[in-house]
Amino acid sequence: MRILCVPTIVLLFGVTISLIGQNQHVPYSYKAAEYVSGTHSHELRIFPSKGQPVTIALPFRLGMTTFGPDGKSVYGIIADSQNGVGRDQTGLSRIEFNPARASAIPGTSGFVVKSFAVSSRQDKVVISGNHQNAGGRRCGVFEVLIPEGNIRQILNSDCLYRWAWNNLTLSPNGEEAIASVGSNNDHDLHLERIDLVHGTTRSLGSEFSMGVWSPDGKWIAARASSGYDKLLLIDSGDFSHRRFLGGGTALRPTWSPDSRYLLLWKEYLFRCGIYPDLDPPATLETFDIQTGKRSTIRSSRCQITGRTGWVSSEIVK
Repeated sequence: MRILCVPTIVLLFGVTISLIGQNQHVPYSYKAAEYVSGTHSHELRIFPSKGQPVTIALPFRLGMTTFGPDGKSVYGIIADSQNGVGRDQTGLSRIEFNPARASAIPGTSGFVVKSFAVSSRQDKVVISGNHQNAGGRRCGVFEVLIPEGNIRQILNSDCLYRWAWNNLTLSPNGEEAIASVGSNNDHDLHLERIDLVHGTTRSLGSEFSMGVWSPDGKWIAARASSGYDKLLLIDSGDFSHRRFLGGGTALRPTWSPDSRYLLLWKEYLFRCGIYPDLDPPATLETFDIQTGKRSTIRSSRCQITGRTGWVSSEIVK
């Protein structure tokens, strides 16, 4: 099992991706970045394809961080190391840059969060966890609208460990989700497809331990339960249509905004050193789902220890 010494989010890539807008072709450049939380400093480090890294200092530490679908923000729980504010007290926030600023997401302060996902329009967040208010405590999956803060419970469960839907990922239209349920220890780990509109679930079986929707909604990158480094590409409309992608570890495989690439981890035996009781840092590589080509991100060699993703170069001015 991978053990992290400090909360770390890493994004390591530099590529120009063309996104189609309304009657126009607009290029956006996505670059490497790394969120690092240490004892005395918390910062976002951005690694351009050429030149020196750019550092954006943050005045707080973030927990459970995930990157916004616009590539210009990160979402997480602000855990101030100076005053000891805990994860279950602060709720979720959106952090933007230049200058660095945080905005609390209304309606999330009463949650203990197990997993969360932000919609592609950034108009809602779906939370797996438990919610405490004057009426008591409820557990399950919840939808919180942004910016209104209105809360709707989608799935209900008891508050034992089995309530925890984990590794939430949303479809692009925000109407469905995929999550991991159960545990390896109890041999009941499986994927569920959640209908967020009607509050129903459908099991996708125990073949997969995690699935991540592509931004265009056509594919799900799934990690096989039989091996931590076995990845498959699955047609989101028909799970019987699948393609084996080979090995490639990651806490969570990450799609590029144009649904062309997957960002994966590559681990080299002994090349990145020996770490007693810890796995050594990994190196990032991209997988082109059209050609099957893998490319190593050289600037990431032996540096990766946390979750990975993509960030827009627009946050660097």
